Amino acid sequence: MSPVRVLALSLLVLLSGCSGCEREEAPKPPPVVEVDAGAVVPLARLEGLSGDVRLERAGKVVPAVEGPLLAGDAVETGDQGSAVVRFPGGRTVEVSREGRFALGSDSTGVVMKVERGIVLSRVPAGGGSVAGSKVTLNILTPFGLTRVGPEPSEVKVAVAEDSARVEVKLGAIELVSKDGRTLRAAEGDAVDLTRERAQVVPAAPRIVELAPIAVTVRATSGDAEVKAKSTGRWRKVRREGEVLASGDGVRTKGGEAVLSLKDSGSLLTLSPGAEAVLEGAGQEGATDEARVNLLQGLLAVQLAAGRTSRVVLPELTLEGGGAAKLEIRRTGAGMQVTAQAGDVTLRRGDTRQALRAGERATVGSDGNAKVAPLEDAAVAVGPGNGTEVFHRGLAEVALTWEGEGDTVVEAAQDAAFTRRVLWGRVHRSSVNVSALARGTLYWRVRKEDGSQVAAGSVHFAPESPTSALARVRNVVPEGPEKTTIFYQDKPPAVTFTYGSEPQASTYRVAVYKAGSLTTPVAQRTVAETRAALEAGALGEGSYLWSVTPLSQAGAALKGGRMNKLELVYDNSVVGLVVDSPRQGGAATEKVRASGVAPVDARLSINGRAVPLDGKHRFDTWVAPMGMPPLLVFKMTRPGAPDVLTVRTLKPRGP
Repeated sequence: MSPVRVLALSLLVLLSGCSGCEREEAPKPPPVVEVDAGAVVPLARLEGLSGDVRLERAGKVVPAVEGPLLAGDAVETGDQGSAVVRFPGGRTVEVSREGRFALGSDSTGVVMKVERGIVLSRVPAGGGSVAGSKVTLNILTPFGLTRVGPEPSEVKVAVAEDSARVEVKLGAIELVSKDGRTLRAAEGDAVDLTRERAQVVPAAPRIVELAPIAVTVRATSGDAEVKAKSTGRWRKVRREGEVLASGDGVRTKGGEAVLSLKDSGSLLTLSPGAEAVLEGAGQEGATDEARVNLLQGLLAVQLAAGRTSRVVLPELTLEGGGAAKLEIRRTGAGMQVTAQAGDVTLRRGDTRQALRAGERATVGSDGNAKVAPLEDAAVAVGPGNGTEVFHRGLAEVALTWEGEGDTVVEAAQDAAFTRRVLWGRVHRSSVNVSALARGTLYWRVRKEDGSQVAAGSVHFAPESPTSALARVRNVVPEGPEKTTIFYQDKPPAVTFTYGSEPQASTYRVAVYKAGSLTTPVAQRTVAETRAALEAGALGEGSYLWSVTPLSQAGAALKGGRMNKLELVYDNSVVGLVVDSPRQGGAATEKVRASGVAPVDARLSINGRAVPLDGKHRFDTWVAPMGMPPLLVFKMTRPGAPDVLTVRTLKPRGP
């Protein structure tokens, strides 16, 4: 009934003065939908009006006309009405007959509260490319909240009195049910909703016959072995690589083995200590499939760009529609699937679940998967070329950059990016990537339009043993000239040399502090013409030393001549020297960190600035971070790349 008719009936009742007469009462207007109005700014535009369409603004209901929609506006269509709501960036929402919605916004985007009726949201390809137009639409119903991102999509939401149904015709959605559960649905899926439950109805699987393709295995480092199904015996993989047959096993020892699918670009990499059985592989057009049984360890998967890929394991299937980097790890309780870059779908029977870049799914023995966001790796590296990371056994680093929004990340072991180790879309300004044992990792980040956001390179190498300085031995010859030894880190070992005496059986070498010749600070009696003092026996300062030849009876054959020696601390180290903690040492609540840095360096440990003394030494206590526990020493110098030294400690017991 139109507002005009409601007003006419009200006037007739008043004029008749009959409050109890039997006339049809005017229907009550629909309740005002409470939506956070926010600022009075246009959120969308109302157009494509047909039939009876009404606009409610500031509590007043009027016939709708084409024009802007503000936060707090509500629109209602009659039994023959329909309308189109157009949002910035090309998104449209079609509202069918007998529908009602209200507009508002929150921190995540625009909120369309649908009380009843059918709405159809469309985002055309390329529609979200307009700057500032990437807005998430939240469709709120009495039965749940449906989030539709800015990517190309087509989503239908039908709201009835006691239920609702969401159909994903294109793209993907995230839905939060009334009980707080978060569900994900992809193209072809539907979600049935009531106040008590929410259930994803997966799309019917598309059966495609794939032609068998060859899979080649190569050992990229260390040793890899293959076990032919026909023989059941392990042997080393041929140096040039070899083609696997269905049922063949592969295992790695101290290195990696790469399985490549013919004419695909997808790679499966077995990490050290992993073992898997190839069940087969197939291809049809732009669709690839690899069937693998991961028996133990870690399998890294790089899915090819521009192709539809499936990795089929006994417990689940991973499906991707483009470049993606995944890690699949066999655990005692089931499996872990990590999406470092690229979005994929997990399938377990008829259940489908989205796994986005930056998330990890833990799949239990019961088949249920719990998805949680990934934390950044403890060791972070920013843009810039030449960053150095010295470590022994570091698992991964986080590549970080400034900015927001989706980007495409590439990481490779060559500057031309032909030997990629990671490629795919990410949704935040960081990505975790496996650390190389030795070598340089090149990386770059680009927007969807190809413009570069950030780039850099990281050189990985084992840390040189810090005991190398302790092994430095300075030779001090006998003679009138003063010997000056400049040292770094700590006083070095010293070897005194002198001429031989024909009658001497042994030689006594005594070292005194200058100005104090009463008692020697060090003394050695040796049979050779050289006497060694261990590192640290003499500290910084000036010394006098003498050598006295002794007879077989121990008598002095002649007096010893005094020679001059000076030990001077000179910090000319070119790299960071870490004395403690030692690699693999036991972790405690706080561990001692000490060493020396170059004169123009600044140092932080686990993100906290560390003061250096006048000789650029440091000695402090630091709480380890991460698991396994780490101490990350970061050295910065003017005009030089950052240098990170990582010490991995042994976790404390229970």
